[in-house]
Amino acid sequence: MNPHNGWRDREPEALSTLPTHEPDQGRAVQTRARCHAALRKRARRSRITEPAPTGGWRRALTPAIVGSLCALYLLEVIARARELYRF
Repeated sequence: MNPHNGWRDREPEALSTLPTHEPDQGRAVQTRARCHAALRKRARRSRITEPAPTGGWRRALTPAIVGSLCALYLLEVIARARELYRF
């Protein structure tokens, strides 16, 4: 038998005697107001510093370049495997 087993039996009783803590209503309102002000400030700042939309050609060109480089790499891997294993 573990010596701590008896303590575990009394744990729910010990927890039930602890007082519950509720936040002070005035402080909670004050904290919420500060948080909302910070969020509004962040949203305003992000709208101001938001980059201008770029052209659609960059969105189409970037994946095409990356895809072609991947295909080139794959072809090189296949060519070297053919040389190594002499297919």
